[in-house]
Amino acid sequence: MTVRKKALDAYTAVIDDGGYSNLVINKIINDSQFSSEDRALFTEIVYGSISRKLTLEYYLRPFIKTKLKRWQRHLLIVSIYQLEFLDKIPSYAVINEAVEIAKEGGGKQDGNKINAILRSYLREEKQKISDIKNDKKRLSIQYSMPLWIVDHLMRHYSIHEVENILNELLKRPNMYVRVNRKLTSRDELLEKFSREGITALKSDIHENAIIVKGGGITDSNLYREGLFGIQDASSMCVNYALDPSGNELILDACSAPGGKGFHALENMDGHVDFSDIFEHKLTLIDNESKRLKHTNLNILLKDATTDSYDKIYDKIIVDAPCSGLGVVKRKPEIKYNLKKEDIDSLVDIQLSILHHVKEFLKPGGILVYSTCTIHQMENENVAYTFKKQSDDIEFGEFEIPHFKFKGNHRQILPHEFNTDGFFIAKFKKL
Repeated sequence: MTVRKKALDAYTAVIDDGGYSNLVINKIINDSQFSSEDRALFTEIVYGSISRKLTLEYYLRPFIKTKLKRWQRHLLIVSIYQLEFLDKIPSYAVINEAVEIAKEGGGKQDGNKINAILRSYLREEKQKISDIKNDKKRLSIQYSMPLWIVDHLMRHYSIHEVENILNELLKRPNMYVRVNRKLTSRDELLEKFSREGITALKSDIHENAIIVKGGGITDSNLYREGLFGIQDASSMCVNYALDPSGNELILDACSAPGGKGFHALENMDGHVDFSDIFEHKLTLIDNESKRLKHTNLNILLKDATTDSYDKIYDKIIVDAPCSGLGVVKRKPEIKYNLKKEDIDSLVDIQLSILHHVKEFLKPGGILVYSTCTIHQMENENVAYTFKKQSDDIEFGEFEIPHFKFKGNHRQILPHEFNTDGFFIAKFKKL
């Protein structure tokens, strides 16, 4: 089976079957005998076709004269992505292989249909996105972002800022790793990366952050030895607000996959309780704790909206369930699967968690709320609503040095520092 056929299969698994793009891609790569070049091409076609789905559908629409089967439409989408965005691939190679895939899928007639559409696409003038007069609709098509999300962003940011956000969310993300300070230092880890032929450099965003170039990092001996964890630098900034120290007892209330709790453990001598509502996620935390060689921890199956923790904590992390709009670079299907009405339900859950877990926080203790979204209702709205509804809660102050930030909450936008979009708020219990 060819790279392009496998890319079509992956695209279909995500768009039609609800698969997670990262898991679908990794499974096919692991099950295939790809060369490094084929692996890169496969990944680019799948992520690119999903990321730019609305744009590609806009380009394709005028060339559809007859009814198409769903798999044929998907084949055209992944083919047009290559024609539009992959300059090094000859057009004839894209079309010829698409025709062969169509013949295998439905016979000669289907092959002829795909051939005719793609050749018309190459030959005829395409409709221009710049001709769309409505700014919101234009941005939606240009950056392949559902209109309701564009509309929300336009309510809170200038059109220039919205374009920067949307443009950044189409890019492939940086790979950040977090130094496990219990086992090594950042300088030592950079030296070890260099000796293993891995290109890596310091990130200014957090003192424990390293940017790694290229793939295969989880196949390295350094990963197996537990010298680092994989975590975006924006997420590491939670540690600035939490400021773990000494022998503190900390709860990571919605912890899977555990990065923020592990980061706390790596910067203090205390203890972290990791809790999550999903049992299979607890297994992931347990496996990661063993790889990182952490011992000062418990792993608990808990519903953070209702269950008792049977102890009082010095500090609590609530990395709440959210829409995930800040990590669209990594999981582009999120933006198509999310519905406007989902936000209200998420806000209710987020507030419910905050109100419940604060009962297990000591007076004077710190609660840090975070999300990986850029939706204001889940972020500033939740933070201020929680404070307003809680007589025993006030905002706390923290700093993020590289951002020159000092305050009680910070929305990190993805284009500011080439990270995920992320929100952090700090509270103190009276």
